Amino acid sequence: MMKKVHYGLDAPLVPISYLVIGLGILINWVFFHQYAAAGFVLLYALLLIAGGLIFFHTSFRGKFIIWDKILAKTDISDDATVLDLGCGHGAVLIALSKLLGPFGKAVGVDLWKNADQSHNSLEETKRNLEIAKVADHTELVTADMAKLPFEDDRFDLVTSSFAFHNIKPNKKRFEALSEAHRVLKPGGKLIIVDTGHHKTQYINFLKKSSEFSDVSSENTGFNGWWTGPWMASYVIEATKK
Repeated sequence: MMKKVHYGLDAPLVPISYLVIGLGILINWVFFHQYAAAGFVLLYALLLIAGGLIFFHTSFRGKFIIWDKILAKTDISDDATVLDLGCGHGAVLIALSKLLGPFGKAVGVDLWKNADQSHNSLEETKRNLEIAKVADHTELVTADMAKLPFEDDRFDLVTSSFAFHNIKPNKKRFEALSEAHRVLKPGGKLIIVDTGHHKTQYINFLKKSSEFSDVSSENTGFNGWWTGPWMASYVIEATKK
């Protein structure tokens, strides 16, 4: 039997909580709904269940659609050296690796936290790279995104998929952005896909640093909803001067 790549579930406690609580309220409503606010309780239960299901869609399918669209329009040389920050199980890292030739190199960085992604570990990601047959030109590094162990101007492209919002506090998040700039080659591109309410913060930092040009952002729509439109996703791209 052919082995399959497993990418895990993002922030697993969130969708599971939505579904368990929503189903619990719904079951309670079925037996006890003879009260004035019963309609609102039913609506709340259905919203929780829908939110959990939407989260599963985004984690297992939506984010892959987002990255397929991004990489389809991104010009990547087959001998490029690329870095994926917060690579997790290697979804984006593998996609990048498949665009490279024998002289290209893809590097993934993570701290491997299960709270960020279920069964997140260095060993699981190595397994995925081997199954995807890209292990020969990829490298995994355990490191903090705010303290990257790489020399200046090393990478042609730096990507990050739903990792920056996990960095706290804001000061450390800015340090991670600065590190991404440091390791990029002049003319290299930074692509961040993220969720949460930090988009303006990222854009302002990148623009005010005067070290990036062509800073742009775009919302990802339904495929980037984490429970609903109130927790949407976005793409930020910038080029190092």
